[in-house]
Amino acid sequence: MQNRFWVLLISAVMFSFTAPPARGEEIVRMAFPTGAVEFFKYEFGVIELALDHADGDFRLVIEEFDGITQPRIGSMMQEGKVDVMFTGYSLEREAMFLQVDVPMTRGLLGYRAFMTHKENLPALSKADSLEELKKFCIGTGTDWPDASIMEKSGFCVDRAPRDQLWPMVANKRFDLLSRAVHEGYREIDVISREYPNVVLSPSPVLAYPFDLFLYVNHNNQRLHAILTQGLSRAYSTGDFMRHFLSNPHIRQALETLKDPDTHIIKIENPDMSQKSRDIDPALWENIVQRKYDDDFGYEPRDQM
Repeated sequence: MQNRFWVLLISAVMFSFTAPPARGEEIVRMAFPTGAVEFFKYEFGVIELALDHADGDFRLVIEEFDGITQPRIGSMMQEGKVDVMFTGYSLEREAMFLQVDVPMTRGLLGYRAFMTHKENLPALSKADSLEELKKFCIGTGTDWPDASIMEKSGFCVDRAPRDQLWPMVANKRFDLLSRAVHEGYREIDVISREYPNVVLSPSPVLAYPFDLFLYVNHNNQRLHAILTQGLSRAYSTGDFMRHFLSNPHIRQALETLKDPDTHIIKIENPDMSQKSRDIDPALWENIVQRKYDDDFGYEPRDQM
């Protein structure tokens, strides 16, 4: 039976599944911040691929919670209230949960462009070295692993709750707001309407090994195997790459990163285990690679 990906969005405090599962159907539960699901269609699509390609019949149920944080979602998973979460890699999360070793954006999350006040743009666009970039103070989310990576590389980092970051950069509380290139393209139109003085600079880009991963409870080895099987099959059929390359913001990010005028400044990620460093290189994007259809039977121009 073909798997189905149903997204159920309910504004409530506790889970209350009103529709019982169909015979043989299994529910996979997630929690997510209210109003944020729309921005993460690509990532939920990756979970859809995993469930669609695995053996079995699954229904993904997502419940929204006002102001919920990644640590709280992690606690809910440890308590058995949710089954799976996706979040940025960290040593702590890898140790606390079972990690599905497939980087969800093929490492694009580790290519960081910057939103900034438009008055900073001329100076930022000339920062083509690590030393020049370190002259700026960078804002990140309180619980984002990026903060530790940049701090250990000698950057000035200002941590704040996620919903405060954009007004802070608009009011020059810090110089730059770190966003993955594709996230920046996904968000800038909405952000600039609310904060007209905030702009996205496509260069320079700070790059380090990093991505979102799927995580499940250590006791849920079966779901871990299901998700791993599904994503492996999605790669073997070419469906993962079709999903990846059909996303307009990812396509825009890839073109930016391949542009010879984009300065990519690479640093190490000291907060990555050897296990994660050893993930198959084929699952990480090769930024200098320009053709995908030879390997995956997919022609990017079909989506242009």
